[in-house]
Amino acid sequence: MQFAWVGAILLGALVPAALISMTLGGPGHLALSLFAFVVTLGHALILGLPIALLYRAKRWHRPDLSIATGFLIGAIPMGVLIWPLKHSPGSSTRVNGVLVSVDGIPTLAGWLEFLRILGIFGALGAAGALAFWLMLRWAGALDSPSSE
Repeated sequence: MQFAWVGAILLGALVPAALISMTLGGPGHLALSLFAFVVTLGHALILGLPIALLYRAKRWHRPDLSIATGFLIGAIPMGVLIWPLKHSPGSSTRVNGVLVSVDGIPTLAGWLEFLRILGIFGALGAAGALAFWLMLRWAGALDSPSSE
């Protein structure tokens, strides 16, 4: 049973890392792949595993709950890291020629870009969580789903 959990954690980290690597660097960028795997493995161990163990204790084994939680695990740390409200009087920021902040205050385009980035990282987290859940289900490490 422990091997199933180790495999699920590794697969849950490998899937989003592979997606990042394929999207940004292609298969020939080993350094990017390794960095992405280290970051996603950190997310899986530090954020995902404690939540998975809590869900296991509560007997919550639904895939939709895992996917939603994975989305949050992917999105929230990035949201904290790139939070757009930084008061900088007199400074404006443009991304691809589009004004995204004025005096450190995001424009509508800035908020939409922020939400787009959160969606991307949330989707990566959801993909990892789905891979994690599928591995545990395939290995028989989940009890029958509970009705909440």
